[in-house]
Amino acid sequence: MEFKDFIYEKAEPLAYLYLNRPDMKNAFTTPMLDGLYEALQDASRDSKIKVIIIKGKGEAFCAGADIKDMISGKLRSWGMKTYLATKVQRIPLLLEQMDKPVLASVDGPAYGGGFDLALACDLRIASDRARFCSTVVRIGLAPGGGGAYYLPRLIGISRALELLLTGKELNAQEALELGIVDRIVPAARLHEETEAFAMEMAQWPLPTLRATKKALYHGLASDLKGHLDYMSSQLALLTETEEHQQCVRKIAAKIGVL
Repeated sequence: MEFKDFIYEKAEPLAYLYLNRPDMKNAFTTPMLDGLYEALQDASRDSKIKVIIIKGKGEAFCAGADIKDMISGKLRSWGMKTYLATKVQRIPLLLEQMDKPVLASVDGPAYGGGFDLALACDLRIASDRARFCSTVVRIGLAPGGGGAYYLPRLIGISRALELLLTGKELNAQEALELGIVDRIVPAARLHEETEAFAMEMAQWPLPTLRATKKALYHGLASDLKGHLDYMSSQLALLTETEEHQQCVRKIAAKIGVL
């Protein structure tokens, strides 16, 4: 699969999705967003892929919308509505449906829609030079890619309001302390550490990863009784998988009960 402004690579059991417009800090283009959407769909369907990684080429994650498109008038009035609904917002909607872990690997700025994209991923690893900011308030707009949905769920409504209403920029350490990112690593080792983080998850059976991710998100939208009933059904299904049975046999042999 080849795309303009986007690169899709597989290194089983991992898939790498690169925003590829480094000269513009990976600001969104329509071909880039199309590529990201199609690659996410493909990685979700591929049974050999367990963890999906989204990165930016060069020294930026993503600067969000291209200011040139705003100046040209393309993103005005219903042009903005159409752009968001048909290009940007389908990404978080797809990510919400996916049952494989999606990891954002953030180097340099994650601004505006790029910040929203990082927040829409399940986990975030950042370089020590990463920066996070909802810059849209600075240009008289509001978060349109899910930032106002995800951020309060991560850090609480008060802190989210502070960041979104002031346009405050966070460095990597500040983002870690708030709970926006999960790990910080040296910029020179971001790729290797991202891969290692992903492999900590990818070493386990895919049915387990899928069921566990779905369990957490199901729990956020369910009461306890409904969630426990859902989980008893999921575990009943998992016990039938060959992966589970292989793991049990391996442990049993190791402790000498076979």
